[in-house]
Amino acid sequence: MKSRPIQTLIYSKMKKALSLVTALLLLTSCATIFNESHTNITFYSTEAIQIVCKQDTLNTIDNKAILQVERKNEPLQLTVSTDSLSKTIEIEAKHSYRYWSNLIANGGIGMLVDKNTPKRYTYPHRIYINVTDTLISYSNYIQGKSKGELDLTLSLPHLNSFHLKPENEGAKTNTGFWGLNLGLDYYHSQRQFFTIGISWVSDFFVPLPAAVDLSGEYELMSSSYASFSNNHKLGRFSLGYGLAYTKNIWDFKYFDRFDPPPPTREAVKKSSIALGFIFPAYFQLGKHFNLGLIYRPTFYRPEMTDKFQYEHLISLDFAWKIRLRQ
Repeated sequence: MKSRPIQTLIYSKMKKALSLVTALLLLTSCATIFNESHTNITFYSTEAIQIVCKQDTLNTIDNKAILQVERKNEPLQLTVSTDSLSKTIEIEAKHSYRYWSNLIANGGIGMLVDKNTPKRYTYPHRIYINVTDTLISYSNYIQGKSKGELDLTLSLPHLNSFHLKPENEGAKTNTGFWGLNLGLDYYHSQRQFFTIGISWVSDFFVPLPAAVDLSGEYELMSSSYASFSNNHKLGRFSLGYGLAYTKNIWDFKYFDRFDPPPPTREAVKKSSIALGFIFPAYFQLGKHFNLGLIYRPTFYRPEMTDKFQYEHLISLDFAWKIRLRQ
């Protein structure tokens, strides 16, 4: 007779525990909780177009339009029209960022909760529509730009590998951090642009901003340069080639802090002007953000006794491009 209350108590506790587990699972389902039932797509076009999606009709203003669509696990069908062309395109649905974030936030448990909800899906946030005389095509990234467009480039050549040959010294190599670049891109055709830029880079050994105390002997390298290049845009990639005017600095210093060993030589700083080439390569990751690799070899040093010497700089660059004029 007394077993029944005990069973009821156990059942009650199990029910509460199950409710708690369910609540925790729901709290860890990122897409279900944080995604709205609709999402926005921003369309950019090379000329004025009309977009029809079910009962919605949009006309671009300044070659831009924003469409709100329902999240679903099915392609989104659109009709894109100009005065002379019309085409039906399909935009595939994909898993949203918040669905994949379950892997980090809760080890993937939230994916089980998000499994059957349409909120787990999304569409590209940006669609670029290219209109020519004979067809309409689209992409998730800018394939070409308007002739005459001017972009400002701000970048951080953060990881830099140096190979220098100061006069009367052996070859000096090192890899370090920090740099700054300012540039302008001018599109002389839809898929080609000129870039002029000024840059400063260093081999500082700390990758993050921090106060450091140096002790003993240190070799420090830096470089300032101006460059001009012609670049080809190939999908998300851009590849360039051009000329560079460079000032390389090698600085041997001794810091008398914390009782270091005595210096092995006197402190000295040597700099040289060098002429050479620049080969920038970038991959577009977002509307404005690009990840790049810059190879800048130099061969001729007009002010030095030993005028012909190979030196180089290789930089990993984080670049933001901002349109100034279309």
